[in-house]
Amino acid sequence: MQEKVIEAATPAPLHEDEHHIFNECVELSLSQDSILTRRLIRSDGASFSQIVAIDSIDDLSDFATADPYETRLQGSYDRIRQKCVAATAGDRPRQVETGDPVRLIGELSMCATEGALLSKVRTIVAGLGGTQFTYQWIRFTGANPATGDPIETRYLVGCRPGWTQQYIARLWYMNDPYVMYARANVAPALTSHVNVHRVDHWLVTEARMHGFANGIVAPAHIHGHGLVGLLHVSNSMRAPAGERVLWDNRVLFRAMSSELLDWRVSQVRQDAQAKYELSEQETQILRMLRDGASASHVADQLGMSKHTVYKTIYQRITRKTGATRITDAVEKAAAHGLLD
Repeated sequence: MQEKVIEAATPAPLHEDEHHIFNECVELSLSQDSILTRRLIRSDGASFSQIVAIDSIDDLSDFATADPYETRLQGSYDRIRQKCVAATAGDRPRQVETGDPVRLIGELSMCATEGALLSKVRTIVAGLGGTQFTYQWIRFTGANPATGDPIETRYLVGCRPGWTQQYIARLWYMNDPYVMYARANVAPALTSHVNVHRVDHWLVTEARMHGFANGIVAPAHIHGHGLVGLLHVSNSMRAPAGERVLWDNRVLFRAMSSELLDWRVSQVRQDAQAKYELSEQETQILRMLRDGASASHVADQLGMSKHTVYKTIYQRITRKTGATRITDAVEKAAAHGLLD
């Protein structure tokens, strides 16, 4: 399962490094706006990226302490701690944004980075009765998330930073009932209605210890991309009042989940456009091939010989996309949203 992992744009880093540990790779990056990204790449090519706001040194300590490779990464975390202290020295505390949740949801598409996105989502969630949240962008092999294998997951972390570390390290994503639900559903659901585990199951118990008590999940899909978004919001209010608050806002949570998924697809598309620099004609040819056209059909459309299509057009496209075959170029362009 060796598929290309898609990266989103991020601010210029204050710190970044890479560590090869056993048969895995861990990348750590601290951005100018104090957003820490930890990316784990497994031996099979699957990757897991956590996007965490470091609002205080305690946040960093919580995240580092929960890292299963803390000992091996201690030097990096120490340097990141120093950069955080230096970056925030003399800075005023971050202003807490407020406003109409509907307006703020509409502004998500204008966020330039995952850090800006994370900040705005935190504000929206708080205004809708939530205290903890995560948002997952999950990309599966193939176009159908119900049958594909997860190849890439990115987590916006709006909860205790150590929770997602533990969640990934213990492989809980492999049998997470909310992810299973999101594979084949788009309707919001209370977690108490989705959760197939008994009340004292270890995953439920651990989640409650990290503030995930009452909860709602809101999946989002984009047809043909093999990409799923999953918003999970929780609060610690006494049941059933806590669930009622979240459920009353389910339409807005659903809208936010869809906006976040659209944002990701847009970022991936913009990055791919800048990287591959495909012309409109080349993009149209890839669309034709995706829809079943042959080289003869392409040649007829362009008014040239089939030989020229193979030797000139196809070779130029594969060179730009780094593909070995034109069929691979079609798959890569489709995965990056260039053919929509």
